[in-house]
Amino acid sequence: MNIILPPSGNWSRFGPTVLVLVVAIGFVLLVLAAHQWDPMAFARLGTRYSRGDPDGTIGYDGQFAYQIALRPFGATPYLDIPAYRYQRILYPILGRIVGLGQPSLIPWALIGLNVLALTAGTYVMGIILAEHGFSRWYAVTVGVFAGQLVSLRLDVNEPFSLAFALWGIYAFERKQRRWGAVCFALSILSKETALAFVGGYLVHFLLKGCWRAFIETGLISLGPFALLQAVLWRVFGEIGLRSGGQGATAFSLIPFGGLFAFAPDDSETFLAIFLILGPLVLLPSLALTASLLRTFLKRDFSPVAIILSLHIILMATLPFSTYVDLPGMLRLTSGLVVATVAFAAITQSDRMLNYSALWIASLVFLRFFV
Repeated sequence: MNIILPPSGNWSRFGPTVLVLVVAIGFVLLVLAAHQWDPMAFARLGTRYSRGDPDGTIGYDGQFAYQIALRPFGATPYLDIPAYRYQRILYPILGRIVGLGQPSLIPWALIGLNVLALTAGTYVMGIILAEHGFSRWYAVTVGVFAGQLVSLRLDVNEPFSLAFALWGIYAFERKQRRWGAVCFALSILSKETALAFVGGYLVHFLLKGCWRAFIETGLISLGPFALLQAVLWRVFGEIGLRSGGQGATAFSLIPFGGLFAFAPDDSETFLAIFLILGPLVLLPSLALTASLLRTFLKRDFSPVAIILSLHIILMATLPFSTYVDLPGMLRLTSGLVVATVAFAAITQSDRMLNYSALWIASLVFLRFFV
């Protein structure tokens, strides 16, 4: 049963987007007020990379987007793994453009772009929901999930990447394949984990024998990213695809092995992390896997089903170094949340939509990021 009843009028159409915009701006103002209204608090610069001090503070990933935005062709000395960071090129480059190349404006531009991305992603998710007979208010889950707001807080790429991914799904739903592929290309150039979205459509076309759609979608969506990887190889001697930045461990070949890796040696830490990530990641992934198995047994290999399965595989194979990083886990779970809501809407699963709203409870984690 659809438990969220859609109100009438323009509030039904724009209400979820306005709510997410208000929450995002409110969170930004709260963080700024706690940091003397300094937008650089979002970038979390570490002296190890910003000043070249090997014993300095590490900072967080947003510092690398800031450095690339500040000096697009000279950021290498300020990055941990240059090829890995430069492959996420779209968000910082647009930050530089919107910030007019001015060091004083670029930090504000990065914040503003993520606020815009959160609202745009929420809006298009609302359209997808409405076109499949559901209330647009379910889209709020996508906009206010803690991983999205933490990404806003840390100047990282997830809101930008996921907004383009949702626009891509919407375009494909409207039979606008080329526009959808363009959106996926922009999503992947924002963050490489968006490969899971285009992968859903490519596997679907492959299974259906739709060779023209497979080739066209692959060339448009993956071509720019492949070209960028070639440039990175030429410049840095390696491609950007890897399990993470400096200090990252390898992907796990055992499902959720990264989560359970340190259980035998540090049971107290494991229990604390499990109490957070069990309800947030593990239990939803297992429940969604059961639902997907039933879907696949019916020989339903729709793109959104494959997209969701690829996101679950991603979560199951994440390295130990990611599972012990709470902001990193929240950020990556954002993709799972988006894929789940899109799958539930397109496959008409009101029960899954109702359960997905439980992810809103993740907002309690924001208290650690002000």
